[in-house]
Amino acid sequence: MKTIYTLFSFLFLAISALSAQPTCSDPVLVLGDDAEAYASGDVTMQSPNWAVWPGGDATGAIVTDEDANGGVNSFKIDGSVSTTDALLLLGNQTSGHYILQWDMLVPEGKQAYFNLQHEMPTEADASWAFDVFFTEGGKGRLELYDGSDDIAFDYPVAEWFTTYMLFDLDNDEARLLVGERTVGAWQFSTGVIESLHMNSINFYPEDDSYLFFIDNINLSEIPAAEEGQYCYTAVELTTPDFYQVPELKCFGAGYDLTGSGDAFAGYWFSYTPTENGVLTIASCGGGADTRGWIFSGECHDLKTVGVNDDRCEIDTGGSDYASYREAYATAGTTYYIMWDNVWEDASFPFELAFNPTEDPEPGKFCQSAIEIGPGDYDILEITGEAAVGGPNINNTSSSITSYTQSEWYAFTPETDGYMSISSCELAASDTYFFVYTGDCSSFESLELVTENDDGCEDAEGNVMVMASLDSIPVIAGTTYFIEWIDRRIEQAGDGELFGWTLAFEELVSVTEAELDASLQVFPNPASEQLNVRYEFEEAVDVLDIQLVDALGRSLRSSRLSNVQAGTLEFNLHGLPAGMYMLRLSADGAMITRQIMIW
Repeated sequence: MKTIYTLFSFLFLAISALSAQPTCSDPVLVLGDDAEAYASGDVTMQSPNWAVWPGGDATGAIVTDEDANGGVNSFKIDGSVSTTDALLLLGNQTSGHYILQWDMLVPEGKQAYFNLQHEMPTEADASWAFDVFFTEGGKGRLELYDGSDDIAFDYPVAEWFTTYMLFDLDNDEARLLVGERTVGAWQFSTGVIESLHMNSINFYPEDDSYLFFIDNINLSEIPAAEEGQYCYTAVELTTPDFYQVPELKCFGAGYDLTGSGDAFAGYWFSYTPTENGVLTIASCGGGADTRGWIFSGECHDLKTVGVNDDRCEIDTGGSDYASYREAYATAGTTYYIMWDNVWEDASFPFELAFNPTEDPEPGKFCQSAIEIGPGDYDILEITGEAAVGGPNINNTSSSITSYTQSEWYAFTPETDGYMSISSCELAASDTYFFVYTGDCSSFESLELVTENDDGCEDAEGNVMVMASLDSIPVIAGTTYFIEWIDRRIEQAGDGELFGWTLAFEELVSVTEAELDASLQVFPNPASEQLNVRYEFEEAVDVLDIQLVDALGRSLRSSRLSNVQAGTLEFNLHGLPAGMYMLRLSADGAMITRQIMIW
């Protein structure tokens, strides 16, 4: 049953928070609000937790039973009510360590927004600390006032998700999590003004495209950040050796919450190699079901360079639920190693190893991808370290990132064209590949171009389990990293896994003269229908045809890919009589034809 908060209980909680000592398992509740205690309408006069932006005709959050995440009511922020400008009051905290969370729903086609105010705004002044935008299509961004770039994130549309914020006022640290993942961390006191005050959250709908719901708000005080519990209190390791991870507790992880809020607790170490080489973390034989992460960078801008869940035995002869991960490391770069409690809280030992080398094993890392050209290749074993789709870890039953190994290749075309990758003829078992551009320094720096699992067909057109993808557009001088993973493979008895083929077709440009000679447009004048017949000596990449009026407005258009011959029909019904222009382009060439419609 949900708790009903009155003014008395709110004050009682505030007083209790002064004397109670928070623990990791039992934080001290400072504010809790699930909207169940209120009548429908503006919550401002019903609760000490809420206010409105001062001045003008601002109204507050709307208590509604339209939707809720448990219970009956939630708070609605509605941009169609032009004066909505709600403040959730946080008690003007100036010290301590807190976690603030609420459930949130953004309907399809709508947007949401909130910011934190360091101090209570006035009619003439405000003190924004940061802004969080939830734009249409499940894309969001965190905007800070410290000169850094905006941080993009994804969120689920038209379903409830949880937003978490951690504020360590004593260490001047802040962190935002949306849904399943940490979005970013930063210095809390930055903003329009520099301040350690945690005054209020402002929910503001800029226009009628903003509509969202808030439920189950909780602000709790948590223990002070102890050694190792957070990135910014990481235990520095100076030499490779065996180390002990203590019991995992508190809120220092949260980089993949697995849909249930697990993996929020963690323990952090840091290591800075003095030369290039291969960094390894391993909890094999440590007696615990673990998940280990390797990050590069610094705590306010972490990049994922490795993660593993299940790759070695918990105990000798036991399940393969312990973790093993290698990453290629560069001299002078600090690497953060974090173990989370996605499965267990128990203490366990792990090994930190480092193998100095300038030349890691070919194919084992993105950094040591095997440079290739068009041809056939055999993969005899897969022992490398996977990225698998960039930073989207998503350790659920459908995940492959935390488990898989890979073999890396690199192809750099000299001209624009099309790359085709296939294991249809040379593989007897299930195969799967990914293609990236970018650089190999982290998962986030790799941009996923495409992937394929079951792209082959047999003679009858039935889908097969081998991977194949034709006509992947590639650009001259750009390196494409091809990653084959082992998640789908059953090793053959002779030790050979499978073979695959890389093919390349150069893009052939079309001249304007060739384009003009390859097209017929009829009838002209036309009335009900216009036909465009095309016939090229070789297939063209893109054929683009547009019918425009005297003002340049496109009235009819068609875009075809990888075509050689055919006829397009344009329905002219409803177009007024007059002169029009037909614009035709193919592979860099463009011509126009004048068309009369009567």
